[in-house]
Amino acid sequence: MKKIKWSKILVFTALCLMSLTFLYPLIFMAMTAMKSGAEYLADPFALPKSINLDNFEALISRFKILKNFMNTFIVVGASVVLITIFSVFASYAFTKLRFRGRNVMFLIIISTMFIPAQVTMIPMYVIFAKFQLVDTYTGVVLSYLAMGMPSTIMLMTTCFRGVDKEVMEAAKIDGAGYFGLVANVIVPMGIAGIAMSVITNFIGYWNDLFTPMILLKSMDKRTVMVALSSLMADRTSVDPTFQMTGLLISVVPTLVIYLLFQKYLTKGLTAGAVK
Repeated sequence: MKKIKWSKILVFTALCLMSLTFLYPLIFMAMTAMKSGAEYLADPFALPKSINLDNFEALISRFKILKNFMNTFIVVGASVVLITIFSVFASYAFTKLRFRGRNVMFLIIISTMFIPAQVTMIPMYVIFAKFQLVDTYTGVVLSYLAMGMPSTIMLMTTCFRGVDKEVMEAAKIDGAGYFGLVANVIVPMGIAGIAMSVITNFIGYWNDLFTPMILLKSMDKRTVMVALSSLMADRTSVDPTFQMTGLLISVVPTLVIYLLFQKYLTKGLTAGAVK
């Protein structure tokens, strides 16, 4: 009979407690979303008496949350796609091509990561206003491009450095050009870093409140986080169960993205580790 290792039991118990700590807010939101207002006020921490979807229906019909979701998908989707495409080609150039000023240019791009977005927002807003990009999806997407490309380029550059030169030389002998190398060699071999950047950028911009709140003025263009912030601020006329329902729905897309790409996220995090 094997001896019980108390150290493993303690580690397992600690991990379970940590998992429960992180999951409890989601569990509480789900429980609250299925309650009526009176049921919530009677006991906020009690289990719902029955599965009640009235809050979800009210959120869709009364607060038009689906429109906010569509706005967010447009802005975040366009931003993530453009950042990924531009960063793939830029990272390929910085790692596999030789040209004058390469290291200086890379250093300048990476250094912009240390500038807070709040510092650049005012001059960016002035520039966007001059070119009539305020209150447009294009303005938000350009803002995300400026903020997201430096970190994405740094991540992909680290990942692309691991692509073997022999593989690229073999592809060149087979007649692959610049775009062929990127599409058939760099992207498949660097998919872990690319997927990781997609996940981090999607989650970061989906949860972003600051940029769309500053640049988007029209009510029909608000993203889901801006709409939820207004919902959370209205504590007099809005039921708390509506607020929790909105928060619960807003978490779903990020969870889906994470679950779909979690294996690539793990590979991306360990890409630079010692094997």
